[in-house]
Parts: sequence; C-alpha cells; structure tokens
Amino acid sequence: MNRRWIYSLLPVLLIVWLLLSITPSSAGVTIPVRPQDSFDFDGTAEQAIQYANAYLQRHATEEAAGQQLRLRGSSKDALDTLERQAQLAPTDFTLQTALGVALYGASRAKEAQRVFEQAVRTNPSYAIGHCYLGYLAHYEKDLNGYVKHFEQAIQADPTYVPAYNSLAMGYLVIGYSDAALRVLTQGIARFPDETSFFSNRAYIYVSQERWEAAQEILQQAIAKQPTEHNRLLLGMILLKRQEYERARAVYTSIFETNPKSIVALAGLAESYKKQHDHTKAIALIEQAIALEPANKDLHDELREHQEAYRNWKNQEKKE
Repeated sequence: MNRRWIYSLLPVLLIVWLLLSITPSSAGVTIPVRPQDSFDFDGTAEQAIQYANAYLQRHATEEAAGQQLRLRGSSKDALDTLERQAQLAPTDFTLQTALGVALYGASRAKEAQRVFEQAVRTNPSYAIGHCYLGYLAHYEKDLNGYVKHFEQAIQADPTYVPAYNSLAMGYLVIGYSDAALRVLTQGIARFPDETSFFSNRAYIYVSQERWEAAQEILQQAIAKQPTEHNRLLLGMILLKRQEYERARAVYTSIFETNPKSIVALAGLAESYKKQHDHTKAIALIEQAIALEPANKDLHDELREHQEAYRNWKNQEKKE
C-alpha cells in the first residue's frame, strides 16, 4: 500500500474510527460531530516545513539553492540537505520536526521515528515530538503505543492542550472511557476556560448514550463558547431526549446565524416530524435541498418524511 496515501489520511484516521461507532444525526443527515482541538498532525507539520524551507534559504549551500521541501514527497537532494542542516542544529526542534515529517512523507517511517526519539531524548519537554511518536504508533495500529506517547506528551508539557484531547480520544478507542473522562477532568481542572475539554466530555457521553450528562456538560461549553458545532450537538441531544421545542430553539438560532446550515434545517424538520407537523418538516427539507440539490442524503430524508406523513394520515383515517 502507498504510504504517502496513508500519510494523507493519518490526521483523520482516529476520528474515522470513532465515527464508525458514533453517528449522531438530525434524522438522516449526519451531524459533523468530531473531537475538538486534538493534535493537528498536518497543521504542525506544514508550519515546520515552512520554517525549514526558510532555514535552508539562509543556511544551505549554493548547490542546494532553490530546493524546496514538501510535506509529502520531498526530493532526495532536499531531504539530504535538511538532514545535514538538522545535524548542525540538534536543539532546533522545529527543524527536527520538519526532518521527521519530511522523512515520513518520503516513506521513511523508521528514520522519522528515530528523529523524534532523539529529539525527545535531547529535550524531554518536547511535547510535539511525543505527539508525533504517538501518531507513528497509530499508523502501525499500535493504539497502546499511541496512548503511551500522548501520556508522555502531557508529562513533558502539562500546558499542551491538544495532548489531553488526543489522549482522551485514544483511551475511548481502546475502550477505556472512564480513563478518557479522567483525562478531560484533569484538563478542566487545569484550564477551566478551555471549552474543548467540555465538548469532548460531551462527545464521550454521546458515545455512551448518556444524553442527560452530555447535555449538561455541553451547555457548560456553550455558555463559554457558543460554537455552531457545539450547538448542533446539543440540538441532536435534545431530540434524543424528546425535548423538541428546545431542540427547535437551538436549530433556529443556528439557522439565523448560518442560513446555509442544512444540518440545522434537517434538525428543525425532525423536531416538527416528531410532533407530527409533517407539512412543516417536508417544507424544511425541501428548503435544504434547494441549498444543496445534489445532496443524496437530503433526498433520502425527504422520502422518509413523506413516508412518515403518509403513515400518519393513514393512521388518522383508521381512527
């Protein structure tokens, strides 16, 4: 299998594994529920590559002038130049990060691993190095190794928020939901205004179908930072708890600020359908289709609403 293709998927693999078992929706339209503020593999790597290119422009030899590193598939000459410069600057950890990710992008995973291992030995507080080692373990399908490295990332730098969230999600994947919740509780105790910890606790409660607990913690997150993501999740939870009018208020507030939110429209439609106001529900789904005519899920959703309406009418006739 092409490692570069795997590399391009690496930042989302963990999230995909989670979403295979957690697919909350407003009716048939899936809400984009995802862990918040986890370690950004590609974002951190891109920054390091940009830094390394600027570094090489200042320090590389004339023969290497014009060589540009890339996140994936850097030329051998560019990589060789980077390796030589990294050897001259063993405590420049952004440069070491660039070398590690560039090696990985060139399908040299073992060498990348050695770079990050050397970096964390040189600087034990280098949390990002531990995070990359965690993702390399994840690539090898070693989730226990993933967890171990993110634990070490927190020990290395207890202020590095993404490490807490990534560790919690790792625990959740391997079935240790209580440990995941403990990590986020520790994060909240240290950073009481960091809303991602609240959102991710709600995410875990949703995975356990603990709707009341999810609603309570999510409302705390929204009180601190009313993001659309958090409000969409709250609306879904309220639908699950059959609090249709409150769900409608949440979805309406989202649609007022984002008139193109098809998920908010689908949530509104579902809230009306549950209370047998099928005419409004169908009109809302048609409004969503007008925004995204090619969206197959919305057309499926429309058929479901129309069928629910027919069934309701037939039931009324029998009564």
